[in-house]
Amino acid sequence: MQQWLPVGVTPGQRFAASDGPVCEASAVSEQSSPSYRGRDAPVAVVTGAAGNIGRRILERLGDAGYLAVGLDLPAALPDGDPRFRGCDITDDAEVRRVVAAILADLGRIDVLVNNAGISAIGRFEDHDVAVHRRVVEVNHLGAVACTQAALPALRETSGRVVVIGSVTGFAPVLGRPAYVGAKHAVTGPFESLRIELAPEGVGVTLVHPTFVSGGMGEAGPRSSGRIRVTTGAEVTADDVARAVVDGVAQGRDRVFVGRTARLSWHLYRHAPGLYTRLMTRRLARAAVTGDLRGEA
Repeated sequence: MQQWLPVGVTPGQRFAASDGPVCEASAVSEQSSPSYRGRDAPVAVVTGAAGNIGRRILERLGDAGYLAVGLDLPAALPDGDPRFRGCDITDDAEVRRVVAAILADLGRIDVLVNNAGISAIGRFEDHDVAVHRRVVEVNHLGAVACTQAALPALRETSGRVVVIGSVTGFAPVLGRPAYVGAKHAVTGPFESLRIELAPEGVGVTLVHPTFVSGGMGEAGPRSSGRIRVTTGAEVTADDVARAVVDGVAQGRDRVFVGRTARLSWHLYRHAPGLYTRLMTRRLARAAVTGDLRGEA
């Protein structure tokens, strides 16, 4: 059973509560409802929390001492877990209601992790505009809506916004054009937002994984024969979750998860032509000709 304590405090250690005398730390079971844990706990909100990556981020933040609240579509939520709240992040009014409810219950938000995302596997013409729009709505506009709703609270705590990006957010990757567009769309504004919010004490961290084992949900059906293809060693959901926690703790601007992500960042910035040739050599035959081999 995991135990919660304020960040940096161990059981038995004496510490000063913000609204009380020096006292001895005691642990509270994570099975307790979040509403009963007190308002001095740092609060982290994670979108897409019912998915593979989101659930690991939620657990890792809890282990790090945060009171972690997970948001996802109501139908995706696990039964009986008080950490989760239903929220469609593409509905701006609903996002604002849910964030207001979190603040009413817990009093603060210290970290917002914009993790929710969906992809679309195939060639550019495999999916109509509605699929491209849906991918942008979840990956980009959902992050915008959640950040706008949480930003006043993050200013109060000098908190941090985290965006789960991707190699597809800073470099071309074949086989998923709608996803590439959406990740580029979310990466650019949040890179700029970091500069805008810095004078107000709010940080912005972009976490860029390479391909994550298991893939993710998709906005539309694949055309016949289309299979998800990858290159390089894949990382796990837990690799991404640990990178999020480390990035927040260290106040980092960017975190790259996996060797392919780090190499892609430097190579595309300094030798884009070479990056493109290497990426094409590894992915083009599978992604463009339909001779698709790889993990579904």
